[in-house]
Parts: sequence; C-alpha cells; structure tokens
Amino acid sequence: MAPPLSRRLLLATGAAAAAATAIPVAAQAHRGAFGRYGSPEHRLSPDTVYVDAGGRGDHTTVQAAASAAVSGTTVVVAAGTYRELVEVTAAQTDVTFIGATDDPHDVVIVYDLAAGTLKPDGTTWGTAGSATVKLDGAGFTAHAITFANDWLRADHPGMSGTQAVACRVRGDRSAFYRCRFLGHQDTLYADTAAVTVSARQYYRRCHIEGDVDFIFGRGTAVFDRCEIRCVERDVTFTPKGMPWAPSTSREFEYGYLAVGCRVTSDAGDAEYKLSRPWVPSSNTSAWPSLTIRDSWLGPGIDAAAPYTVMSSGYPWQDQRYAEYANIGPGAAVVDPATRPRQLSEDEAAEHTTEVYLGDWHPQDGPDTEAPSTRDFTIWTAGDSTASTYAEARAPRAGWAQGLEVFTTRKVAIENRAWSGASSKSHTDKGVLDAIAAGIEPGDWLLISFGHNDQKLEDPNRGTDPYTTYQQYLRGYIEVARLHRAHPVLVTSVERRRFKDGKPVETLGEYPEAMRALAEEESVPLIDLHAASMDLWNRLGEEQTKDYFLWIAPGHEHYPDGIEDNTHFQAKGAIEVSRLVAKAASRQGLMRGGFEGLHRNPDPDEITWPASITEPPI
Repeated sequence: MAPPLSRRLLLATGAAAAAATAIPVAAQAHRGAFGRYGSPEHRLSPDTVYVDAGGRGDHTTVQAAASAAVSGTTVVVAAGTYRELVEVTAAQTDVTFIGATDDPHDVVIVYDLAAGTLKPDGTTWGTAGSATVKLDGAGFTAHAITFANDWLRADHPGMSGTQAVACRVRGDRSAFYRCRFLGHQDTLYADTAAVTVSARQYYRRCHIEGDVDFIFGRGTAVFDRCEIRCVERDVTFTPKGMPWAPSTSREFEYGYLAVGCRVTSDAGDAEYKLSRPWVPSSNTSAWPSLTIRDSWLGPGIDAAAPYTVMSSGYPWQDQRYAEYANIGPGAAVVDPATRPRQLSEDEAAEHTTEVYLGDWHPQDGPDTEAPSTRDFTIWTAGDSTASTYAEARAPRAGWAQGLEVFTTRKVAIENRAWSGASSKSHTDKGVLDAIAAGIEPGDWLLISFGHNDQKLEDPNRGTDPYTTYQQYLRGYIEVARLHRAHPVLVTSVERRRFKDGKPVETLGEYPEAMRALAEEESVPLIDLHAASMDLWNRLGEEQTKDYFLWIAPGHEHYPDGIEDNTHFQAKGAIEVSRLVAKAASRQGLMRGGFEGLHRNPDPDEITWPASITEPPI
C-alpha cells in the first residue's frame, strides 16, 4: 500500500485535477471558467469581479481582487490553487467570495507560514500573523472555498512556534457555507477585533480539520452541521489534540456553539479530547464558553475524560462548558464528573443558533443545489434486508443487492448495508464515515434502518423512534448534503407476519418516525414499508414464502432447509428492489438510472460476490 499523501501533496494533486476537471469540457465551452456566476463579459452585477490564475478574469490573484474590493463586492474565484496571503480589511465590509464550481475542493487558497516563521527583519509572524487568509471586514461571506495552511512540523524540526492558521476571522456577521478549513495546529482562528468587541460568525456544512486547538478564539461562533475532523498525528503521547479551544471574553454572553455536527477522526480510538479552555495572558479574565449539542461524537474522542486543561490555573470545570443530546461513542457519559453540565430541555432552548446570533439570520440562506451529473452512484446504508450476500449464502439476497437488475449503464451501485446494523451501530462502527469518504456531488444515498433499531435491549443498536433514531438518521442526511449528494429516506421493508390471512405490521413507530423526519428535513421519502405491506397483502400468506428465505432441506447452501420471515431469496429481493425503483421513478429521483421495471428478470441476474467484508467499509 502506498503511503498517504501529505496535506501539501494532496492539495497540489487536487489543484491539478481541479484545474483540469472541475468543470467538464463541454461546460467550459458553454459556461466558461466561472460556471453559473457569469464572466467579465457578462457580470452578475456591476459589483462582481472575477479571479482566474489563467488570465480569464479581472485578476489573476485573490489578493488583487481583495485589495480592489469595496463594500458590497462579490469575488468569484475560478478553479485552481492560489498560493498567496489574502486579507480583507476592517474597512472592506460586506465582501463575498464564491468558488465558481460550487465545490470547495476546486478552489483552494493556501500558504505555509507558522507562528515561529522568521520575517525578513528577524522577528516571527506570531499566531495571528501566520494566517493564510485574514478576514476583518464585517459582513464577509464565503461559499465553497478551501482555506488552508500547509506548513508542516515535520519540515521544521525544533521550531517551537508551530501554530499555523488557515483562516483568521474577526469581522462581525461573517458567514461561511460549504467551505473547508485545513491545517494542523490552530487551523481556524474564530476571533474578534478586541477583547471587548464581539464578532458573530456562522459556519454551515463546513469541513474543519486539524490536530491541536484547531478551532480557537473569542468569537461568538455557530458551527451548524459541520464536520469537525481530527487528523492523525505522528506522536506517541495522548491526547494528540482537541478541536476546540475557546477564549471567550467574560463580557460576552455566548462563545462557541456546535449543533448537529459530526466529530470524526483519522486517529485511533480515544486519542483526542473535545476541548481545553484557553485563557490568554492578554485577557486573564476570559471565561471560555462552548456548548456541543445534537452532535455525533466519534470513537476518536476519549469519552472517559473528554475535556482537559491548557493551564492548571484555569480548569475546564470552571468554564462555561455544556452538552445536550449528543450521540456516538465519544458522547457516552462514562463518569458524570468528567463531563460538563448536561443541559435540560428548557436550558437547551437558550443555546440555539437564533439565540447566539440575535438579529442576524444567516441560517436562512439557501443551500447550493446538488449537480445533475451524467453518471452517478447509488449508495445504500441499511441493514440485513438490504445488504449484499456472498455466493455461499445464495439464493439469499438483500433488496439493494437486487437494484443492479434494474439500473442503466449510467449508474454504479455501492451497497454499504450491513447485516445486523441499526442506524446507531452502522454509524458508530465507521460505515457512515466510509460512505462520506467516497460519496461525490450528484450521487444518491438511500437510508433505510429500523429492524435492528427496535432492539432496545442492545445498547449498541437500540434507538428511540422520535429521539436517537431520528438523530442518527440526520447524520446520514447531513453527510449527503455536506458532499452535495442527494439523501433519500427509505422506510424499512416489512417482515412476513400474517394474522387471519392479512399481513401484520411489526416495526412499531419507526416507519412513522422516518416519515415525520422526511417531512421535517424536506428529504424525499420512499415508503417501502407501506409498499411492501401492500405487496404481501396481494400475494397472500402462502405465495410470500417464494419471496422470503423459505428453502426445503437438501439445498447445497442450506442442507437442513430454512424458514426465514425477515430475509429474502433472489425473487423477493428483486421484487422489493422493483418497489424502490418504481417509487424513485414516480418521484423523479435518480432520473435515468432505472430501466426494465415491468420485465420479469431471472433471479440469476443478481450478482453474488465470492466474499464480502462486514462492516462494509
């Protein structure tokens, strides 16, 4: 196996690919380097300017555009890597940066300074000075931009000032949508212009990664459905780092709020803490504030002791830390003394985006639509009723295994359903992270759980229909949306249970809870539960045996026979997958992805691989 790319090499590789492929050739001819955002010849508005390193814009560098910007300027940046320092001053208000392709991987602003890097005069840059991008103007907004600092400790052994900021934000009403912030120590400096001057900031569906204190400062900042990624670090001690290091001024009522986030990790289990408070020498009265709520905290977080100290004189227990309704391995309350206050429902009402941001409402801004691509992949996250089975278990098959029978050439199938999985165990075992690593803009994610969520006696799988079940399902929705893919909720297929000749519902409140979530989140719903109940009713008690795994003794894979009323043989898998494909087609989902929905396929059209891996990572 080849060694992993360093961030510097990864950025360079990505930039080359972005410049070549971020906009398809046909689209380039029709839409140009700036996609749907116009061009110097056809400006969106008189205040829109264009940056392209290849010379097709008004400027070839982002800083040139930033220097020329006046209040209200929109800067559209073409695909490419811009290795430069960029600053928007306090005098430049309501400036907007937009990545032209709507994909932050394509537009990268990067430099490589650290706090300890020497200036020509022999002094050092310091933490704040190391920032690749400095944003001091109020009302700044960014869409689909990557802000990065690729300075590496390994290249500078012995240097003590290893803080290397990707982006320093000080302006009030600063908003970031679908942006990426990449670094190691001190990646995102969410700060204010002065100890007593507040600055509200909003980050929606952003990806923020690093190792030590990589989200820090005294700003009032809301992290809304962001991925907070703890990177691997080549050290032998733990903790290897922590995401948050707030330094909230005592004068500020609110500090950092993480809501609906996913805290993931490349490192080993329990190798990261969540936070340590930062009380800087310049403001020893600081009272750090961080609330984490409704978020999934992965196994990389040390649940036994998730908070730590930066200075012994300022223990985390004396700071304004709180949690509410978090889930995941890192959220387990092993010892209440090692976790901050768990908010009541009434207390949690004071820790919301609306409360933190007051009369400013950036959360109401629309999301960028996912692209319609010529080819796409259908991903499935589900349980044993959907999963793929090896040839040694044929004719057993899951309905997602049967989808290939009806798909066209433009579609690829990635079935990550896992036997025995619930929405909780599938997430907590890393399968959702694996989907996140591969899913691309324009793909579709079918989300179908319920059978094993019912198993409340199993703490690793059981979920409550209207609380933790919906919360775990939201994680799948947000992963799809973060990557500009399309989430689809699929209610669980019903088991084969009959009473007085009629099928009986066995899945309790889970299908209805998913229906309610689909309406709340405006996510398409395929009601496989209702459709399968109707099919079993039409087929009747005896005929349904041909669809479920009822096999007489003497079969090469089931010599003793089997009577299974939950799982399917090939015929049943094909018919249930037909229900899914027909429902998708009626709703205009996965357009052009299915064909032959009225034909009678041979069960042998299903592919049984020689072996499978579970969990399917």
